[in-house]
Amino acid sequence: MKKKIITVLSMILITLVLVASCGGESDQSSDQEVADVTDTTEEVSEDVAASDTSETSDKKKVAIVLPMDHLAMNAARDGIIEELENAYGKDNVDVVVKNANGDSSLLNSILSEVIGADVDMIMPIATGPSQVAATSTSEIPIVFSAVTDPVEAGLNSSWEVADANVTGVSDMADIEAIIDFALELYPDAKTFGIVYNSAEVNSIVQVEEAKQILEAKGLEYKEGTITNTSELQQVAENLAEEVDVFYSPTDNDVASAIPIFQQVANKHNLGIFPGASTMVEAGGTGTVGLDYYDLGLQAGRMAVRILDGSPVADNPPELVEDVTKILNQDQVEVLGIQIPADIESEIQYVETKEQ
Repeated sequence: MKKKIITVLSMILITLVLVASCGGESDQSSDQEVADVTDTTEEVSEDVAASDTSETSDKKKVAIVLPMDHLAMNAARDGIIEELENAYGKDNVDVVVKNANGDSSLLNSILSEVIGADVDMIMPIATGPSQVAATSTSEIPIVFSAVTDPVEAGLNSSWEVADANVTGVSDMADIEAIIDFALELYPDAKTFGIVYNSAEVNSIVQVEEAKQILEAKGLEYKEGTITNTSELQQVAENLAEEVDVFYSPTDNDVASAIPIFQQVANKHNLGIFPGASTMVEAGGTGTVGLDYYDLGLQAGRMAVRILDGSPVADNPPELVEDVTKILNQDQVEVLGIQIPADIESEIQYVETKEQ
């Protein structure tokens, strides 16, 4: 009996030892596997970091600076981005877009932020941001767009020279062609109403040229100036009784308030002939103008050349290459405009877009 009890106890003890031994080996093996996985993860993380560094080392960083939102500038912005992404691929270009939202006092801080971000290029849209950019850095290449006269704005010493680090693409309109187009549609017009912001260099340059052209054609003009968009309605109303048709340069504030301008003009059955196609799309009547998206594409191509190593000095300021006669189909119907048969084939029709 005692022998049987001893035998059973011995078997139980042996079993417990074996189980404990196996359990210890299992835990040790498991711990080793966890350690191996951890080490592998760290190695993978290091490899990924190294890969990311190698992939992003040649990434181009470009800052686009706008003074406000409206159709023309947003179209130029989109054209620039498309050209940059086509050239480098979305993963190899970092486009930073900054917008002052109509507050020009913010431009200095925006440019300081952009320069501090160590960008490869600054692409300001319109004269104000371009002037601030040019006075903020002499090292970073600047390629502007939608600057009507870079010489008058102090950005370039002449149209043949890209001074220092600044060049770009102008949105200078063919003002005489616009006036002639207005006269084709309003042949009895004798007096043009000119609406613009008297503080915008771009606008002043265009208006002075328009005055000279109108005087040379024996036509009269009356001016209405604004300092912000809220004044446009009253200024347009004051002119409407005295003019036969409206002209406006590529003026940022007028462009932002075209729907209000349109309401006044329609009330008095007057056409609006602005300097930009996007102003026609926003509610103007017609123009001989450029497409700001095309302007953005052209500025983007210039930017790519410079980013790829072409000196700024070898890329003087450019004019937009393509222009066409543009009419707002909705306004043609509202105003009852009769299109002369001899120019019908020259016209590109657009519809009103919401800003």
